[in-house]
Amino acid sequence: MKKSLLILVLAGMFAVSGKAQIADGTVLTENIVFTDLEGNEHDLFAYLDEGKTVIFDLFAEWCGPCWNYHNTGTGHPNGGALKTVWEDYGPDGTDEVVVFAIETDASTSEDLMYGGAGTNGWDWVTNTPYPMANANIGNIFEQAYYPFIVRICPNRQVFELGQQSATGVMSDVGDCLAASGNTNPAILSYDGTTATCGDVEVSMTIQNLGTEVLTAATFEVLVDGESDNVYEWTGSLETYETESITVHEYTATAESDLEVNITSDDEDLTSSNVEETIIFAEESTTLVTVTIELDNFPTETSWEITNQDGDVLADGGPYTNGQATQTIEEEVELPSLGCYGFEIFDSYGDGLNGAAWGGQNGEYTLTSSDGAELASGGGNDQWDSESVPFLATSALSTFDNSIDGDLAVYPNPTNSTLNVNLNLNSSQRIVLEILDVTGRVVNAKDFGTLGAGSTLYTTDLSSYEAGIYLLSISSGNAKSIKRVVVSK
Repeated sequence: MKKSLLILVLAGMFAVSGKAQIADGTVLTENIVFTDLEGNEHDLFAYLDEGKTVIFDLFAEWCGPCWNYHNTGTGHPNGGALKTVWEDYGPDGTDEVVVFAIETDASTSEDLMYGGAGTNGWDWVTNTPYPMANANIGNIFEQAYYPFIVRICPNRQVFELGQQSATGVMSDVGDCLAASGNTNPAILSYDGTTATCGDVEVSMTIQNLGTEVLTAATFEVLVDGESDNVYEWTGSLETYETESITVHEYTATAESDLEVNITSDDEDLTSSNVEETIIFAEESTTLVTVTIELDNFPTETSWEITNQDGDVLADGGPYTNGQATQTIEEEVELPSLGCYGFEIFDSYGDGLNGAAWGGQNGEYTLTSSDGAELASGGGNDQWDSESVPFLATSALSTFDNSIDGDLAVYPNPTNSTLNVNLNLNSSQRIVLEILDVTGRVVNAKDFGTLGAGSTLYTTDLSSYEAGIYLLSISSGNAKSIKRVVVSK
């Protein structure tokens, strides 16, 4: 736990647990009802249903950075950015925002918030214009540190605000979504494939932002600017209800640009479109190297390499405290050609960002033995995991690829027959294999010894599932591997 390196006057926050905070854009599905220090009950969803954005300042009575943010800032006689927000945009202002300060440390009693007997004698209540409460609700937001300041939009989405000025807070509030019109389907997020060896699943979270029950919506999927599918959704969503849907599946053969548009009745075009670039797997040999320069918190870092079925073939970490800031290098030999996945984890949720805690940042790379960089990251990036697929298309780091110039494979892509035309300068023993992305051989042909000249081999792939396949032609130490696309 990072509390052991808590030089956080600079970082401006205190760690409270060993997990990451709630992901931005998460939709609350259960209401929060709590009582403030004056005995008034507050219903979160009731405020949201009025179209207001709710701001929670989740703090601890003993937390210095919390106290500083609560009392500093411009625009209010008693300081504090959220006090300014309350005065200008709360009930006595434009009435579009509600602010609450909630002490979420379960070990803190209510009386300590009034100062005097408090840890530092700080009086949190006097001169605070908005409601305050002592309620253990931090776990709802997976609170990882103090202060943890979030905005909850009228459509129930939660976003971290951070210790912003009043102007910054209201700029973010302006991005909130709220119900508008009778018929108003919305795309909240793209949840599908972002990197692939071939298969792409186009999945999204949709929400009803209309005042009437949403029973149908139409989504058009474009791949590289061309319409690829029209999906007709039917169901029943009340206002602000959400549903995860898959609107399309397709096979990518290279990086592709994906776009999904709502084309049915929609009275508010906000959030009616989503765009995503689908990264295609880098090609690799079957020999790869994982290199990790650890930050100051090595016990949080681990990694694994899996095959297409999700089986773990190699892994490392968590590492020991004694390995802090050291460089770890591990070579992994993969069992066959095919698609693999690399994933690196940080159990705390801040990646290899040790500098934010008074330490040293780390970095990671995954490289192929032929020098190709398959994955990299680290530094100031915040994540609990990062993953990437890669496609092993060479069984050795170096090949005698003398067959390449004499090999023609067509048509490619194909939905039926595949022609393999091989032109040899001398007699050679030739073996042909077709492998799927799991590395499984799905077709094999041993030609024996072929004489010099041209040989045409035709095979029917019409029964194959759409996707990426690897065609391997070998002769002694010479081998050529071609990517073959089967389309439907």
